[in-house]
Amino acid sequence: MTKIIKVIIWVNARFLTRKVTGVERVALELLRALAENWLDPTGQVTHEGQHIHFKILLDQTSTAEIPDYLAGWEIKRVGRFTGHAWEQFDLAFFNPHDQILSLCNTGPIFRRNHILFIHDAQVFAIPQNFDWKFRWWYRALLMVAGRYAKILLTNSAFSQQQLSHFVKIDAKKLNVIHLGCDHMLRFDGKTSNPAIAHLSDKPYVLAVSSLSPNKNFDGVINALNLLGNQAPHCVIVGQQYSKVFKGNRQAKENVTAVGYVTDEQLANLYQGASALIYPSFYEGFGLPPLEAMMMGCPVVVSKTSSLPEICGAMGTYCDPSDPASIANAIGSIMQKSPLSDNDRLPFKIYAKAFTWEKSAAKLLKAIMQRE
Repeated sequence: MTKIIKVIIWVNARFLTRKVTGVERVALELLRALAENWLDPTGQVTHEGQHIHFKILLDQTSTAEIPDYLAGWEIKRVGRFTGHAWEQFDLAFFNPHDQILSLCNTGPIFRRNHILFIHDAQVFAIPQNFDWKFRWWYRALLMVAGRYAKILLTNSAFSQQQLSHFVKIDAKKLNVIHLGCDHMLRFDGKTSNPAIAHLSDKPYVLAVSSLSPNKNFDGVINALNLLGNQAPHCVIVGQQYSKVFKGNRQAKENVTAVGYVTDEQLANLYQGASALIYPSFYEGFGLPPLEAMMMGCPVVVSKTSSLPEICGAMGTYCDPSDPASIANAIGSIMQKSPLSDNDRLPFKIYAKAFTWEKSAAKLLKAIMQRE
């Protein structure tokens, strides 16, 4: 009889205490896909000679809401600290023979039984966009954890190459797991945002994400200015993280900034937009373009970093450092607007290849291969 290897994996659930943005979305969707496709209600699976039991770790004071799909998993609150200190001290020494799964870039840097998902190498590639303390801490974290962690995950071949280059991690140690975008299918897109009621049926393009200088909203506005009277209205979704990012932008008359929106409202914005404009200077993956395409929305993206890898032949590409290039890409999209349902269908078909089920399957495979 084949001996069953038992593995306990404690999920570093610090992300449950934060507002959902990019990396938090990844953690939530990966765990949902695991729970819905492979694990029993208590977070366990036996496969290929291994019995894996997922459990949840939070700090002692946490009042985080546990998603319904994780309600049957064991939840343990441990330690004396919160935040980074909780990860670096309490998690570092917790049940040393068990695995800790950290899905949002940070975790106990000196722990060897650690599965760490690193989403990009921005603090090395574009250091000027980060506060010096943030930059110093994340560089140290990646340099040390990249060597100590038992399993490393990242989201694209581009990020794999970047982390290998800057952090000197063997590329073979970095398991590439493309992200999914089928979470958008849970929203029917019928909930509109009152902030754009004044647009009525007026065509608009959409820009989504934080106001990091890396997202290049200044480039979007400069491109719209170059288009002059031919410029579509632009709706910007997101918020500024002033403690981390430097820089600002000034809104123009043809721009509506709606701030943070619900997933349902975002789906509505994607469905109504003539295009998503995403001329980012640097992306480890770039989830918004896939989300947009899942809703049938064309995308204008940079021909840099991971975006050609992710968007393939469906992207309309621009040079993010050249407003004229962005303007030309927007102009070419708007010439085809408004799009019919048949026009939008190819984008939906392309995006459906990126599912969280596939992502979670790769996560599970990476864990099993290293045990």
